Amino acid sequence: MSATVQPLSPALLTALLESERALGRLAEVVQDPTRRRRLWADAARRESCAAARLDGVAVDPAEFLVATIGTDLVPTAGRGAAQSVRALWQGALFTQGVIAAPARHAGNTRAPIPSSGAAADAWRAVAQLEAGSDVRFSFPPDDEDGDATPAADDTPPAWTLGWAEALWRCLQAEVSGRDPGRLAFSADREAEAATLLKRLDQAGDSPALLGGVGMLAELLRPAPDLRIPAWAVPSARLMAALAVARCCRVPNVWLPMSVSLHADRTTAGLAACGREEGWRLWLADTAAETARRERERALSLDRTAEGWQQRVGAKRRNSRTPDLLELLFEEPALTVRRVQKRLGSTFRGAQLLVDELLEVGILREATNRALDRVFIAVDLMP
Repeated sequence: MSATVQPLSPALLTALLESERALGRLAEVVQDPTRRRRLWADAARRESCAAARLDGVAVDPAEFLVATIGTDLVPTAGRGAAQSVRALWQGALFTQGVIAAPARHAGNTRAPIPSSGAAADAWRAVAQLEAGSDVRFSFPPDDEDGDATPAADDTPPAWTLGWAEALWRCLQAEVSGRDPGRLAFSADREAEAATLLKRLDQAGDSPALLGGVGMLAELLRPAPDLRIPAWAVPSARLMAALAVARCCRVPNVWLPMSVSLHADRTTAGLAACGREEGWRLWLADTAAETARRERERALSLDRTAEGWQQRVGAKRRNSRTPDLLELLFEEPALTVRRVQKRLGSTFRGAQLLVDELLEVGILREATNRALDRVFIAVDLMP
């Protein structure tokens, strides 16, 4: 038997209750699949920018959006930073289940790793129940720039060693310059990842948000008080977005914790260096604040959609305009050819659609190029 569990302090108990209320209100708002799809896509972009800033990357939001089309379209001076943010964005999409990790070569596969722990099993069970109720990204995949990652059919279950490695491979595929099909954990990194997952599983066995805060305490502790390997920090931040959903059984919630961590990094550093309860209290308060902010962001995106409809209403000349407006929430950077492919229109029809949104100020050009011009949605800058 483990040692006697210490009772929660009144302050921590109050913070946990407030956080659970905020999470409940957020979960209620994002039950609508369209609203959830918009919010998750937006949150993935904001999370990747904030996580990059925590690592000292000078993020240019416009260049990052251009990089979601292709890093070769970004000016040379900003290409490295944009590529770093794009890598984190790819990792965020992986944790959301939107994309798969880069496919392995046939001779470079590992045997399936079984999951362990009641919390991991419960999370998967809830996720399976939710599967099918949320139609994600109805537009066909785009491979016009050759950057699309091949989808794997055997994505490992969340919170397993195979899943942690797949997340790491998503991040490395963008920045390592190596063949992503040959990327794999070294023996040392595999052991370190297994140790981290075991600690997370133990923390997540605590009930509800207490387990979620315990997992966040393991995943988000900032330098110089890191307790995980430095290589795992980018992955850990993205895993933190799922921690609360795992423990509170709200798989439609994805919390971009790096956004709050960056905004309040000085206080976070002080809390992490103090008593353990102080660190967990800060995390509980921050989870509540993040949930409230995400709920407001979801409603704000609704207002953005309504405003766009009003701006194009009287001038709308094309029946596909609503489809393009909805696509912007998932892909706020696009080219004319990308619009053509996504909507199944002619090139001329796609050009007219883009021109219409440029005319009313919804889009602006982000590149000074004669070819492959990229346009971005002004209201969706991360």
